[in-house]
Amino acid sequence: MLNKRINTVWVVTLIIGIMSGCTPAGHRRHVNTETQAPDHHLNAAAYRRKVDNLRYHLAILNRHSNLNEAERIAQEALNYSAYLAEEYELVQPAVLHNVFVRLGFKDRGLCYHWTEDLMRRLKSLELKAYQLHWGVAYRGSELREHNSVVITAKDHAFEEGIVLDPWRNSGELYWALVKSDRYPWQELPPSEW
Repeated sequence: MLNKRINTVWVVTLIIGIMSGCTPAGHRRHVNTETQAPDHHLNAAAYRRKVDNLRYHLAILNRHSNLNEAERIAQEALNYSAYLAEEYELVQPAVLHNVFVRLGFKDRGLCYHWTEDLMRRLKSLELKAYQLHWGVAYRGSELREHNSVVITAKDHAFEEGIVLDPWRNSGELYWALVKSDRYPWQELPPSEW
């Protein structure tokens, strides 16, 4: 009986220690999701480089036909990813945050939550030159399934797109070509979104 109590106390202490150790100490990300860079570890120049880099990769998808739309997507994807990290009260790394969601300590923050929210936000831009897709890897695997937004030029194949993944780096947007990413992405039909 005493061993059971000691184990229970140890588990509760461990959970409290993990939770307090992962709580941001006095710093939160403040984001104006309309026009400005997230107010956290990125300075203005670094933020601008990220926007320019993502805009460049997006522009390649549609042969530089709509740079203004590529710019809007880049800003929105970067800003909204940082905003969601704040909204989810993110615990890093992302896998640990997943554990907290599954245990009921956090409401949102699994990869499909990030995908739903970022997809909704990017849809609101009413894109003309680009098309949004839902990408899934290892579909059906309890521990390995991963979801993310994939963006392509309008009417181009899913495999020619770019993965926009805010979950992977805990709110700092990651992007890569579908073909070169480490995940074996497949398109989820729109009827299953």
